[in-house]
Amino acid sequence: MRHYELVLLVHPDQSEQVPEMINRYQETVKKSGGIIHRTEDIGRMPLAYTIEDMHKAHYVLMNIESNEVVISELETLFKFNDSIMRHLIVKMKKAETDDSKLFELNNKKDDHRKAKEKPPIEKKEVKDDTSKEEVDNKAKEEDDQAKTEDPEVVAETEQETENTNEAKVEEETDEKKEG
Repeated sequence: MRHYELVLLVHPDQSEQVPEMINRYQETVKKSGGIIHRTEDIGRMPLAYTIEDMHKAHYVLMNIESNEVVISELETLFKFNDSIMRHLIVKMKKAETDDSKLFELNNKKDDHRKAKEKPPIEKKEVKDDTSKEEVDNKAKEEDDQAKTEDPEVVAETEQETENTNEAKVEEETDEKKEG
């Protein structure tokens, strides 16, 4: 028996049927005495290029150990299943049991999405008497006061206004000289 890696791209509209399909293919392998080392339902991901006017597909990865008869039977099942857009069967030297890179990347994206979906923590509690807009305005005012109270910030803003005033005076004198 040899080791094989199967990759399936399933039509995105048929994503609900993927678990059933995986079970059917696993049963085909088990009936002939094959071993399933890894099965990953990676989920919907964008395609590198469009296939049948689709931009996304549902990815499934399986690592199995079986004979060539089972592989040819699986290949015919893949060919005659309309929901499978593409399939790839590759001979492997050894069984892969760790998570694939694609599976790891997809799970990290899901964790990142979950982190984004968490509600933001409010800095100050809003009292019933005041609205959120009033709290936001007060926070802005406090920030502005903090900036103006800082002597370095005050000096920088004064320097900027002096520079702009000097530039205006120079422009006016240049215009008078020309005119």
